[in-house]
Formats: sequence, structure tokens, C-alpha cells
Amino acid sequence: MRLPQPQEETTMTEQAGNLLVEQIAPRLRTLVPKSVRPVGAEDEQELLQDAITIAAQMLHRVEESGKQFTAGTIAFYTVLHMKSGRRSQGSSRVDTMAAGTQLDGNSAVLSLEEEVGYDPELDEPITLEQLLASEHEDPAMTAGRNVDWEVFIATHDYRYGVIIKGMAEGQTMKATAERSGHLYASLYGLKDRLAEDVREYLGDDAVAQSVRVPKWKASIAVDREKTACRADRRRL
Repeated sequence: MRLPQPQEETTMTEQAGNLLVEQIAPRLRTLVPKSVRPVGAEDEQELLQDAITIAAQMLHRVEESGKQFTAGTIAFYTVLHMKSGRRSQGSSRVDTMAAGTQLDGNSAVLSLEEEVGYDPELDEPITLEQLLASEHEDPAMTAGRNVDWEVFIATHDYRYGVIIKGMAEGQTMKATAERSGHLYASLYGLKDRLAEDVREYLGDDAVAQSVRVPKWKASIAVDREKTACRADRRRL
């Protein structure tokens, strides 16, 4: 049985490559900045690179089909494609970040510093960053800490879990012993050993890290404090 042979890879001819570099690309450098509006976070250089890539793809297809074309025709239709939202990586109109989707008004890319409202009490604009910033702890940090505790408890005296649960619930050692059915003396005697094992397992700075404010949250707090101070000075 004869297996099918893989198709040979087709490439642009030297003549087409020279046409792209010497005639089409210069036209696009002039037309794209004037005719194609950047969408979202795009810039002119990125649009120009996309346009040249689309022109190369178009030139290759037309050349393979044997149709007649000129450098001006390729540049013209390339600009039309770019204006309609097509890019070299695709022409999707359902992808949230796609240019076509944003041109249709179905999505938009905004800066976190975009003003979305105004606070009359503070006499300051409200930014998108302030609306999205959560006051709660990062779920990833919570999950990571839970994994650390689970591994620690699973590899040490099971009564450590009883003590830690009681401490997390704000219970006294006596109440924890009564609820868990353990002798108070047995749990109380484990406290010092628990502290040593936790320090050895998590490190000497484990407690300090657990109460340290994350840098991203600290920067938000500083911005809010500055805003509040400016508002207080205006009221005086």
C-alpha cells in the first residue's frame, strides 16, 4: 500500500517578495496611519505590521490563482480589511479582545484609570480600578495557606488539627478539649510543641507574613488615603 505523500510547502516567489517590499509596504506605511483607526490597545506600528502580513497573505493567494494584480490593488484591499476589523491573526467578531468585536460595539478595552463616575463627597472622579479592587483576601493566597495547613496537620500529631481549629474559632483550650472529647491537660501540653513544629515547618516569619498587607492592596489604600486627605483639606 502506497502512503500519500505530503504536499510540498508553497512559498512566495522572489518577484512577489520584491513587489511587497518595494511597492506595497511603502503604500501601507502611508495609508494605514491615515485610514485605519487603532482599536483598544493597538498602536500604529502594530497595525502596520498586521497590514503588511495581510498583504503578504493576499499576494500569495492571488499569485497562486494566476490572477492579474497590481501593488495598488493589494494595498487598497488590505486597508479595507484592516478598517473592517480584520487582523493577520484572524477576523473573529465574537472574541472579546478581537478588533472586529470592539468595532461592532460588543466589547471595549478600558484602562484601569478610566473615569467611570464622580464622588461628590470627596470631589474626586471614580476610576475603574477602584470599582474592581476587592477588599477581600486573594483567593489564591487563601487556597495556598489551606494547603500548607492540611499538609502540616496530615504529617504531625492529629491533635494539632483539633487545637488549630479551636484557635481559629476563638475557643479557649478548655472549651476545645470539652468539645473534642480530649483531656485538657493533653491538649495544653501540646501547645509549645505545636508552636515549635509550626515554626520549623512554615518558617520563623510565618506569622509576620500572615498579617502583612499585600503590596497591591497597600498601594490602593495609599491612593484612597491621599484622596481622603485632599477632601478633608477642602472642607477646612
